[in-house]
Amino acid sequence: MNKFRKFRVIVIIAIVIVLGFAGKVLSANLMEIQPSKITNTQGLISSLENAGYKTEITHDGANGFFSGTLTTIYIDGDNIGVSEYLNNQAMEQEAKTIHGSRIGNTYYDFQATPHFYKNGNIIVSYIGVNKKTINKVEKLMGKQFEGLGKP
Repeated sequence: MNKFRKFRVIVIIAIVIVLGFAGKVLSANLMEIQPSKITNTQGLISSLENAGYKTEITHDGANGFFSGTLTTIYIDGDNIGVSEYLNNQAMEQEAKTIHGSRIGNTYYDFQATPHFYKNGNIIVSYIGVNKKTINKVEKLMGKQFEGLGKP
């Protein structure tokens, strides 16, 4: 009986260890696919570079679509626009004005499908159809909140 108890205790400990390890692996995998909490332009650039993408800032300053400060980032053959605001409330107010191809009271004739993402103090726009670029941005920013390509 004493040997049986020891065996049972060892089995229970082994099960606890295996379940604990499986839980850590599962939570690590879930963390990989959940969007990070990027709140500003520099955070997005750093996250892109940490993920192994080469970035190049091709424009910094005035914005055609939005009132935030625009930074255009070239990544792997595509440009994405990042409009940064002073705070989340200003960004959210601007985000409410986006409806498909309309921003505010202006309708835009985009040459490709517009995709809009938001997080923290930034709105990220990608006008294009490259699935790799869309996947890169979605990994970091989450699913688009507006645009003609909205699911």
